[in-house]
Order: sequence, then structure tokens, then C-alpha cells
Amino acid sequence: MPRQEYYQDGQLVRVEDTRTLSEAIEERKEVWAEQTTKLIRTKVTETDERNCANGIYDEEKKAQILGWVKECRDKYLACKANALNCSTNEEIDAIRYE
Repeated sequence: MPRQEYYQDGQLVRVEDTRTLSEAIEERKEVWAEQTTKLIRTKVTETDERNCANGIYDEEKKAQILGWVKECRDKYLACKANALNCSTNEEIDAIRYE
């Protein structure tokens, strides 16, 4: 994160966030994407995803996999939508992936 540090008598007195709003959003989107992938992997392996896409699993198993992936992706999209409504970097950084 780009930042400007201010020192007085060798002591850090202030740190200023120098990111633009769009830089802050892009930075957080990367974090949320990583969190999404990790969350998906708690229940679905890459092999499961491939098997699902290739039609190897029955409809019930496919629906379970797709449902979980959608649930995780929806969390990412909610964070992204919230970020687009923010007006400061602090607001963007306060959004939690839950």
C-alpha cells in the first residue's frame, strides 16, 4: 500500500494513505478474490470443479458444488458492490469479507 510516513524527532507521528480510491478498490478486490478461492477450497477441490464442468457428477452433486461456488462468489460481489459505493479509502478498507 502506498503511504507517506511522517517523523518528528525520529518518532513516527503519522502515516498517510496515498492510494487513489480506484487503487484502494483494486487492492481490496485482489484480497477478496484470494479469500473467495480459499473459501471455495474448504469444500470443493479443483478436481471437483473440473469433474462438475465435464459432466462427470450427477445433478445432485453438481448442484451442491455450483451452489457453494455461487455462495462464495456472491460474498465477493457484495464486497465489490459495497466498495464502489465508498468515498474514502478508510471505508473501503473497513469492508469485511463475511
